[in-house]
Amino acid sequence: MHRYIYSILIIYLLSACSYISSPQIKTDRLYHLLIAMDTNVSQKEAKRLSKDIISFSTKLKQKYQPIIEPHFNNFLVNIGLKKHGLCYEWSDALYLHFTTKHYQSFRFHLIVSNQGEYWSEHNAFVITTKDKSILDGIVIDLWRYPDDIYMDFIKKDTSYKWRWRNQRENIR
Repeated sequence: MHRYIYSILIIYLLSACSYISSPQIKTDRLYHLLIAMDTNVSQKEAKRLSKDIISFSTKLKQKYQPIIEPHFNNFLVNIGLKKHGLCYEWSDALYLHFTTKHYQSFRFHLIVSNQGEYWSEHNAFVITTKDKSILDGIVIDLWRYPDDIYMDFIKKDTSYKWRWRNQRENIR
């Protein structure tokens, strides 16, 4: 009897939250978010950035190999069974990669929610236009959904109360 319950639980865990959209759908969604930020945004640059983010995100997912539940992923990293995959590692990797790129219309920032609270701190990456606040930006969160990318305007992200984060001293 227990074996059947465990089997059902495993099937449920492996199938839960497994919505995976194609790279083109993700690219198009991000492109539309980027051009909606500001009427002065270069559409060509927004298309290039959206492709670059989706492509780099795919590489990071291959590198970090996230599992179905992000908090369990953190547990595995914290006990040493996985090398990478904490939320700040995702956001730092995005930040380091995109701050070396030359985008005239966009700026890149680190954001944090519940900073310093061990169980609830969360870090992400945000894109803004040149003269806009992070509160007008788009959150890119690779940690939240292992099979997908969370991307939306920061004001629509009601799961977290984001604020700008200084670059960490040991960012690599």
